[in-house]
This record gives sequence, C-alpha cells and structure tokens, in this order.
Amino acid sequence: MDAARCEAPVVAASGAAAQTARTPNILGRIDVAGTPLVVTEREISFGNQQMKCDDVVGIRYGVYKHYINGIRTSQSYAVWLTDGRSTMFIECAKGFFVSSSTIETRYQEALKALYTAVMIPLIQSFLANLDKGTGFRISEVTFDKNGIHRSNSFGAVHKGLVGAWVSLTGGRSVEEREQQYQHLAWSEFGGHSFGKGQIHLFKQKKSWVQFALRDTWNAVCLGPLFDFLSEDGRLWEFVRQKPETSRAERILVVDDEEAVR
Repeated sequence: MDAARCEAPVVAASGAAAQTARTPNILGRIDVAGTPLVVTEREISFGNQQMKCDDVVGIRYGVYKHYINGIRTSQSYAVWLTDGRSTMFIECAKGFFVSSSTIETRYQEALKALYTAVMIPLIQSFLANLDKGTGFRISEVTFDKNGIHRSNSFGAVHKGLVGAWVSLTGGRSVEEREQQYQHLAWSEFGGHSFGKGQIHLFKQKKSWVQFALRDTWNAVCLGPLFDFLSEDGRLWEFVRQKPETSRAERILVVDDEEAVR
C-alpha cells in the first residue's frame, strides 16, 4: 500500500486515563447474518478476523446489482479493508431471505462506523502528506503539490493513432497531448462527481480520470477529501499556490442503484 499513516505521539496513561484506554469506545456493532462486525476506536473485528485501526492502509466499498431481463439475480453490498498483509471482506448482503431494508441498514451502519475508525485517519494522512510535499497515491495516480499525475503514458498504438490524427488535423503535438494526459495542474482542477459506482476527477469541465469505488483502494476517500479542500480555499493552503478565480467544487452527484452511497 502506498498510503502512509500519521502516527500520533505516544503518551503514557495513568489512573482514570489508563482505565479509559483499556476500554475503547465502540463505534458500531452490526449483526451480519449471524457474524458480528464490531468497530471500536482501536480495532475492527469480523468473525474470527481482527485488524487494528492504526494498521489499516486501504478501504474500498460499493454496491453491485446484476439483472437479467429486468430481474435481479445477484447483489453485493461489500466492504474491504487491508493492512497491506491481509484483507478483511465484509459482505452485508449475506444470508437467505434477508430483506433489502436489513441489508441497507447493515451497510450504512458499517460505513458510518468505519468512516470514523478508518476513513478519517486515512484522509488526515493524505492531507499531511500533501502538506509536507510527499503527496499520496491512489492506484496509478499521484497527488502532490504540483497537481495530479498519471504514472502511465500513451501506449505505442495510442501514440501512433494520435500521431496520425495530428498529421491530418494539426494542432498540438503528440508530446504536448501526452503531457496533458499525464498531468493535471491544480489550477485546472474542476472538481469531482459520482456516478454508477465511480468517482470522476475533472480537468475544468471534462472528466480527466475516474476510479471504480468498489475496486480501487482508497478511492472512496477522495470525495470527502476534496469536499474538505474545496472549502475556504484550503486546497491552495495545502499546495502553497495562489488561489485561482474559479473554485474547485463537487460539480455533480449522481445517485442511482449502482452508485456507491
């Protein structure tokens, strides 16, 4: 995992503080088809698996529904957690003859507890790394003070097709187009949107990159992270650049049955 965690200073506890430290606050206790999911400030346990909150470096989740001729044949309300060594898989749609409302309740209660226990610390670590200049990475995309960067470039076939197009129509060279494909400056960042289980990041008004929320580690953290950065010019404080006249915002939210809620 590429995500680094912010380590808080260790302070020795004594007296009443020590007693409190021995009994962490329970953030959620959810029955998932007879298997207890317990989330505390320190640890997540699901059945026989345990994972310390401080060790979690990745989370992904989402809803998937499959239909044939308009009839739903399968569904999944799943959450994945990883500490870089093992993965915890939580399927909230588990069980026979379970109502949709029960599945939805399980899923929402799990996400609410994990947001506090896992996502807030991850987002804080991303912000800290952005602030100090090391940046952070989601899949093959790096976020740093200079902007957002893809690690991959045009493939040979793609470059050949672009070259043929440029020779016919003129305009920017292949190298200039590849540069724009690989790098998005913060001054051109146009916000984010959700739709059909994906998050899109925009270059001005055009989608520049998208991540599948169920499949991409920590992509679910980008929405709340950019919501935070879009307020009161915080983005420019973190990247140490002068604010632009246009403000990066969450420009569209699409919520459908396949969108991650």
